[in-house]
Amino acid sequence: MRFIFGAITAVVLTIVFSAFYLLSIPFDKKNKSFSFVAYHWSKAVFAVTGIKVKTIGLENIDLSKPYVFVSNHASLFDITAVVVGVNRYVRFLAKKEIGKIPIFGWATRRAHIMVDRKSGPDAAKSLAKAAERIALGESVILFAEGTRTKDGNLQPFKRGAFSLAIEAGVPVVPLTILGSYNILKKGSLDLRKGMITIIVDPPIDVKEYSDKQGAIALMNRVRGIIEKNYTKK
Repeated sequence: MRFIFGAITAVVLTIVFSAFYLLSIPFDKKNKSFSFVAYHWSKAVFAVTGIKVKTIGLENIDLSKPYVFVSNHASLFDITAVVVGVNRYVRFLAKKEIGKIPIFGWATRRAHIMVDRKSGPDAAKSLAKAAERIALGESVILFAEGTRTKDGNLQPFKRGAFSLAIEAGVPVVPLTILGSYNILKKGSLDLRKGMITIIVDPPIDVKEYSDKQGAIALMNRVRGIIEKNYTKK
């Protein structure tokens, strides 16, 4: 029942806030209104569902600088938690197909970074464009596991997030998200109240890393940091 109520509320809020954002576009030259809308949408969803967010280590980063945030992924609420608890101006990589959805998709396409995951050459081009946007000052979050965990355990990481950070020349910030798996597990409709804790570790300079082997080394370093936090939960 909580899931159904939360889902209906989220859909209504999404339509309302997305429409508000689209109407604001002619007056928003710096594309900041989406971040305002996303933050307050996220706060509203959490208020309705009884979910709270606690952030540890926010003092480790300078929110005026761009970062590639790399996190574990355990729940549909992970992005929402990061928007509320870490950086309301963070962008995320979205599948190109999402951009075709009326209202929400149109808003997402303008505010975030669309990626073509089907075609090798097109995917490479979209990631190169993403690197350009990040290098120009936009922070982005990527889930290194590629998908939500099915059992609550940390999954193997993929190299793409780290190659993107190296190409953009932007520091990587490891984020550990705890508690979201128990709030809503993948494939479950059992939505529960609870606390999501986000641990923000110090940024890692990517200058000493390059090419494929550098991306793998950076990936292993970040996974080790997140795994250490994860095992303390």
